[in-house]
Amino acid sequence: MDFVTKLTRAIEKNNSLLCVGMDPSESLLPAGPDLYSRLLTWGTDLVARTADLVCCYKPNMAFFEQFGPKGVRALADLLATLPADIPILLDAKRGDIGSTAEAYARGAYEHFHADAVTLSPYLGGDAIKPFVQDPEKAVFILCQTSNPSAAEIQNHGNPPLYIHVAQVSRAWGAKGQVGLVIGATQPEALAKVRAISPDAWLLAPGVGAQGGNLQQALELGLRPDGLGMIIPVSRAVLQAPDPRAAAMALRDEINQVRSRVVAAASQPKGKPESAARLGSPTTGNTHEALIDGLFDTGCMRFGNFTLASGKQSPVYLDLRRLVSFPAVLDMAVEAYIDELTGLTYDFIAGVPYAALPMASVAAHKLKQPMVYPRKEAKDHGTARLVEGVFEAGQSAVLIEDVITSGGSLLTSVQALASVGLVVRDAVVLVDREQGGLAAMAQAGLQVRAVLKFTDILARLRQTGRIDEATYALVAEYLRNQA
Repeated sequence: MDFVTKLTRAIEKNNSLLCVGMDPSESLLPAGPDLYSRLLTWGTDLVARTADLVCCYKPNMAFFEQFGPKGVRALADLLATLPADIPILLDAKRGDIGSTAEAYARGAYEHFHADAVTLSPYLGGDAIKPFVQDPEKAVFILCQTSNPSAAEIQNHGNPPLYIHVAQVSRAWGAKGQVGLVIGATQPEALAKVRAISPDAWLLAPGVGAQGGNLQQALELGLRPDGLGMIIPVSRAVLQAPDPRAAAMALRDEINQVRSRVVAAASQPKGKPESAARLGSPTTGNTHEALIDGLFDTGCMRFGNFTLASGKQSPVYLDLRRLVSFPAVLDMAVEAYIDELTGLTYDFIAGVPYAALPMASVAAHKLKQPMVYPRKEAKDHGTARLVEGVFEAGQSAVLIEDVITSGGSLLTSVQALASVGLVVRDAVVLVDREQGGLAAMAQAGLQVRAVLKFTDILARLRQTGRIDEATYALVAEYLRNQA
């Protein structure tokens, strides 16, 4: 049985996302004839008290290794006695070159009976591969951890390193094999990583002694189905006068929030509940969350680029990438739908090529028929310039990704007009503020823009995604292009 199946069944059986950490210390151990017996008794008692309250156990290798050979032997023997239907997530944080990684993997799986292991991504995919050779095993990659100094390394770069880890790690295993460790103390990172990896399982430590906000973490990290997160807790359970009571209270608290998240996700789009789910972790502003998502997924890049017009630009928008990031694509489509409110049309029409996926999803959500102009007429088959089923005199609203001068919009308007379709309105995701909206108004096309690039630039500076030098360079460029 693969890890995700085993985990999901345990969640359903015990109605729990709680993972109890196994972190023994001398002060927690009961009296006994020797260290080995004390460790084994402590562990088996913990399991007896909590086995019906957890979705998995997370033994920390270091806490057993500190006791030397007896501690390691006690860990192996303890894990061999765990209920077969409860997954073991071995917190080892391994990360080394290929042959060493192979040895670590054999130890974790063959001797400690682990179903999943925490790993460091620093050495790249080679260090991960041995741990995912078995399709029944899984790994959790350290992405944005909960320790105070994590930002020294994990926030380095533009986009920050943890975002890169979230992106590249998806290729390191089969579906469901690669999860991510995101500290509950890092709500903004949770929101960003969930947008990048909408289906991934997230291990979110930091609740309790480290001060992570449980409700906020769950609201930002849970999938709409109420799954996709594991909440590991150690000290709050292990050091409690009654570990069972503490575990039960945590499980119930998690489930209360979980129920609200699932209920909110089931609300029709456009209701306040769903809007809040898409919002920024700090402001609740859906446009800010969308800007963050566009940058973090690489849809905005800064450097020196040649645009389709032949002009040079210090910034490039590549919204074709959105097809690989469903959560951010959904945010973009919801923003389009908001702008479509109040417009009258028979069809949604997507401008090829970047806007076609967004137009398709919007049409599907709105239960509205769609057409789209080709960049050139087919030279075979029907030789059509516009795809879809329509009649002359019907109207269409154009969906475009970015407007600069508006040339691509005019081309699409002309193509649609050539077959008798009437186009009065268009909605674009980003206005580069280079005169496109005014030019289109003069041509008789009213264009609504979701985002202005000056607002995007301000948000990226505010959140530290671009530095002051980049901000000044692009701001000056926009002023000169206005």
